[in-house]
Amino acid sequence: MSRFGPLEARGDSLVLGDAGGHHAELTASALVLREYREQPVSLDWSRIEDVTLTVPETRFRLPGLATTVGLGILGTIFHDWGIADDIEDGTLRVSVTGADPVVMPVTRHHVGGYWTRSVRAASALLSRLVADPAARPMLANPERVVKLLASGR
Repeated sequence: MSRFGPLEARGDSLVLGDAGGHHAELTASALVLREYREQPVSLDWSRIEDVTLTVPETRFRLPGLATTVGLGILGTIFHDWGIADDIEDGTLRVSVTGADPVVMPVTRHHVGGYWTRSVRAASALLSRLVADPAARPMLANPERVVKLLASGR
């Protein structure tokens, strides 16, 4: 299992968001929206006009580590571990041909934002998958996709 920002390779699936909560699975044939404890919604790529990912961002390269340490220090000083309770997770907005847009929450992997470069890479991947059907078969190897995006290629 490898991860780059909001994208995570889990077995034969490329997951957007934390698979333990609200997330989307990117497959070669469809974008599968999985809200926690709800029935999954499968949207064929040919019906999708646009996908917009909105998640908190940061310029720190290791945001999970930085926010965990920072919140730990603040929690110790102020004796309040609820410091980040009001921080929003993310959203995924999917425009579908002939239907209203679908907006769903996306659960983050850690407190704080994702490194900006990783969010841009995830957004670029989503745009390419919508625009270029020939790119979708690469989702058969999610580990490779994550490694390519992380390398900046």
